[in-house]
Amino acid sequence: MGTPSMYGSFSFVTELDCEWATMDIRIFYTNHSEGIDLDKIEMVGGNLAGDNVTSYFNIDYIFDLIRDEIAEADYHWTDHGDVA
Repeated sequence: MGTPSMYGSFSFVTELDCEWATMDIRIFYTNHSEGIDLDKIEMVGGNLAGDNVTSYFNIDYIFDLIRDEIAEADYHWTDHGDVA
């Protein structure tokens, strides 16, 4: 896992499950001083591979996934210029 606790643009792949399908998506987002922006969601594999499918998903749930990704990131004090 990378260090998305830092500011910048990031992406990660996750699997979504529902009663009728399982799909892999890649979530693109930007973390900056004012918060988090969702850039887009793309399908991974299948007929919709690479298509922007952001409007098909519950955005609140997607932001929960992004916050989880940030919270579980590897952290090192140099990521933010902390001084020893």
